[in-house]
Amino acid sequence: MFTVVVLDDNAPIRELMAEWLAAAGHTVLDARGLSAEDASHVHLVLLDLPMLRDGVATLVGRVRARYGAAAVLGLSAHSTVSLAPGSPKARELGLDGLLAKPCGRGELLEAVHALPRH
Repeated sequence: MFTVVVLDDNAPIRELMAEWLAAAGHTVLDARGLSAEDASHVHLVLLDLPMLRDGVATLVGRVRARYGAAAVLGLSAHSTVSLAPGSPKARELGLDGLLAKPCGRGELLEAVHALPRH
């Protein structure tokens, strides 16, 4: 199971993702107030991407710097299709995968399950 942080400004979405992940046995941490030591133990970051153009690389870079070796799974309302973990386009964006938003519980958990274990 993964230790996960959900980075989404929309509290209901953040809470729903956390609920689904916790129900599947993952540990979900609140990013607010998370120490650098605790952040280094995170396996997965779900990252809301308001745009899929300018600034994505910078945002993903900041997340990767903060969370070390954690996988980064993007969530975007600007994508009409999800990209499987390891897809070339996801890699081009600096992500380990991308989910179209909104996504369903099954799609989220399937994407998380497909990520390599760190």
